Amino acid sequence: MVNLKNKDVVEETSLTFRIQDDILIGKEIPIHKECTNVGALVLEKLRSRPEFIAQVEAVAGTKTTFAEMTEKSVKCALWLREQGIQPGDIIGICTHNHLESYVPLLAALYIGAISNPWDNELSPTTARYFLSLTRPRVVFVNVESAECLAQVIKEDNLDTRLVVFGELTGFEDVSLKSVLQSQDTVQIDEFECVQLTSPGQIATIVCSSGTSGSPKGTEISHASMINYMNHVKIHDLRGHVSMWTPSMRWYCGLFIVIKAILDCSKRIIVPDSDNDEMLCHFIEKYEVSWFRCDSCFPIRLVKFGVLNKYRLPTLKILLFGGAHFRGELQQALVKLLPHTDVILSYGMTDYGGLCARQTKYSKPGSCGFVCETGRLKVVDPNTGKVLGANKTGEIWAKSSYMMNGYYNNPEATKNAIDSDGWLHTGDLGYYDDDGEIFLVDRMSEFINYRAIKISPAEIEALIQQHPAVLEVAVVAVPHEIDEEHIMAFVAKVPGKEATELNLSDLVEQNMPWYCRLHAGVKFMQRLPRTATGKIAKKELKQIAKIYATN
Repeated sequence: MVNLKNKDVVEETSLTFRIQDDILIGKEIPIHKECTNVGALVLEKLRSRPEFIAQVEAVAGTKTTFAEMTEKSVKCALWLREQGIQPGDIIGICTHNHLESYVPLLAALYIGAISNPWDNELSPTTARYFLSLTRPRVVFVNVESAECLAQVIKEDNLDTRLVVFGELTGFEDVSLKSVLQSQDTVQIDEFECVQLTSPGQIATIVCSSGTSGSPKGTEISHASMINYMNHVKIHDLRGHVSMWTPSMRWYCGLFIVIKAILDCSKRIIVPDSDNDEMLCHFIEKYEVSWFRCDSCFPIRLVKFGVLNKYRLPTLKILLFGGAHFRGELQQALVKLLPHTDVILSYGMTDYGGLCARQTKYSKPGSCGFVCETGRLKVVDPNTGKVLGANKTGEIWAKSSYMMNGYYNNPEATKNAIDSDGWLHTGDLGYYDDDGEIFLVDRMSEFINYRAIKISPAEIEALIQQHPAVLEVAVVAVPHEIDEEHIMAFVAKVPGKEATELNLSDLVEQNMPWYCRLHAGVKFMQRLPRTATGKIAKKELKQIAKIYATN
């Protein structure tokens, strides 16, 4: 939802599309089909402006220039080659956002290796899962997860090598610092990136969100990444001071690292935190104009009253996605930030980025219009019939920047992408007469109550209207007679009160009888989230089962 006062941004965010045979077709742009290494584009840009200040660590104010980024990333690439890393080998990256997190990402691109970002907080279980999923040759890991990962590698007798960001006793010889010090600066100017053999060569394997199941490895090619950069203009960072919260574990976090370099956008790196005042402080201090976040931050801005203290005068674009977002909340945010374009988007790693985003024409709470070069249709999940406007079905999509498939999982790939190249998203939604897209819910999350299918999102939207509710998730609890009952998990706004009876009555008075919260309301300080920032409904369903059996 764009503020019309911001004329320059409005012109940049207008989208052209057409509807043909009930298919939404985005603006058609020439598709990149060359064997271009994304790493070569990045290195060329880094070398072109060595003095450009590319990164600022928000707390200490420490700066990084393109020259420093060139030196560190090339030295890392040289070291990887010394270890025998070849094109197609996989390099794990397990870290939060910091001044050196880009190093292994760029190094892998340069030499044709495949980066594979992980959750940056590992347990033995998650460490084993990621190691078994992609079998990386080397993993660059933060201090917090290094010991856990090293122990799992030892117990499972793996030959995976570790490189540790920062300083950790016992890991001095395998620190990134020691890796970089081992390389001679003489070779930096002579270094050249590897030539690709195919435009479909994999650049990165990013794990799917894992909202309702185990993450799958999503293969993103060099060509896919280049097409996404060229086609989806909302990520044009030229002239912007940019800041974002997603780590490279999100595809958007990884992608923007590269895009910020190519667009010469100064990046402000903030600590992992849900401290809204701190984020607002840094936006004002560093005059940030482009900010990407998950949907939690905008909700808290409205619910917590943070913008009574901060005005964020330089912020031109606030881009977010990852969850349903009520139109009333977006309207409230637009009033609080009249100089900012508040843009809700819809995308997924499997699709290779954004499917749709809002423009100046968008209705509050919608996902906007189909993105450039994208195609989207709504299909009856039972008959396979393509539906027209205002009819709800499964969203199918395809684009010039979609994933190759799931790594080492042809069966999952076949189930997700049909023979005509359409990605079956698993999302239920519709588009209106204007071609604007609205999400309803995940197909897999519908609740079955006495043969009636109930959308959790509709109940969540109602409960979130309560002034004391910060966020809510509705899940199913198995029931031997009624199939499933509904349970709501709620995190409250600090200092505000709501009881189970308040919220149960709210649902009973405003929704059909079959939507009642028969399994109750459970309050939590905060709802668990996946590594990509979405509410972890798989985990909540397990918690709900425990409540139901006690």
